[in-house]
Amino acid sequence: ILPAALFSLSRCQPASASAAFSVFSATSAAVELGSRAFSTGKPPIVPIPLPRIHPQGRIPFAMQQTTLKVACLQLACGADKQQNIDNAAGRIREAAQMGAELVVLPECFNSPYGTKYFAEYAESVIDGQSQTCEMLSKAARDSGVFLVGGSFPERDGDQLFNTCYIFNKDGDMIARHRKIHLFDIDIPGKITFKESETLSPGEGPTVVDLSEHGGPQVRMGIGICYDIRFGELATLYRQLGCNLLVYPGAFNMVTGPAHWEMLIKARCVDTQSFGIVCSPARDETADYVAWGHTMITDPWGDTLGEADEKEAIIMSDLDLTQVITRRTNMPLWLQKRSDIYKTTSPFVQDLSSKKK
Repeated sequence: ILPAALFSLSRCQPASASAAFSVFSATSAAVELGSRAFSTGKPPIVPIPLPRIHPQGRIPFAMQQTTLKVACLQLACGADKQQNIDNAAGRIREAAQMGAELVVLPECFNSPYGTKYFAEYAESVIDGQSQTCEMLSKAARDSGVFLVGGSFPERDGDQLFNTCYIFNKDGDMIARHRKIHLFDIDIPGKITFKESETLSPGEGPTVVDLSEHGGPQVRMGIGICYDIRFGELATLYRQLGCNLLVYPGAFNMVTGPAHWEMLIKARCVDTQSFGIVCSPARDETADYVAWGHTMITDPWGDTLGEADEKEAIIMSDLDLTQVITRRTNMPLWLQKRSDIYKTTSPFVQDLSSKKK
């Protein structure tokens, strides 16, 4: 059984009682995912552990492991759900055989992307009815990799969410991120899309610390697609000690060529972190045509790996000491003018305030 303290999902504790925080339902049950049982009882709400860093955001100099091999899977995602799941499982195995330690999947990898598909393809993880999570748990355990499970439509009671589940190398489900910012846009003559017609938004940020699960000193901040457009979320993740930002996403043929690369590089440079955007492969026959171009970027904004529009696995060795170098050479967090501006959140302490 997964320890309740670990299964706090987004691992975030609001500083005020009025702040929202989403947890699993109070009904206690055991859900079998693969061959492992997971508790779906309501866990205690615990705060994110304080980052093992200097308050201004620098990560420790002493690290046993200074690299992380990352694989991003740009998957073909069609109407056949089982085929999508099987394809993802095979690609996870392939990435692990290539030496990957962290594997990232794209947004909506088990279904076509579109409001008319969300209800049909949604799965109730809380009720233990999720063939997608079963596959993700088993794949992570069998391959011995950390796994950011892209996203898929999740049903929770009467609500639907666009949700990412994260697993450790033992196949344990260690975090859940529900897309915070819903994709509601109207660009006349080009594209109109409103996720809010069917989806509900998530209620908090999601931080995953790999060092808590036998991995290197990597603290991931998770977002899904449209979340990347909100720089405040990335800034919040930096304040929470993150050095890797991960965004499963599916930009389209209008927003993709215009902003996809620009946004991930901006978030990396702003926070001096590594960044990943992982897209489905392009299918010109789909209702919603994804841009593709899955990308891995370093804290300086340089591209470490990029796919084209077709199905692909891209890999990169992240040199974690680069975060230390960039944050030391250009100490932005020490130079911020909190007397003029600041990013505040109920999910993070105000480190600039002085105790009286």
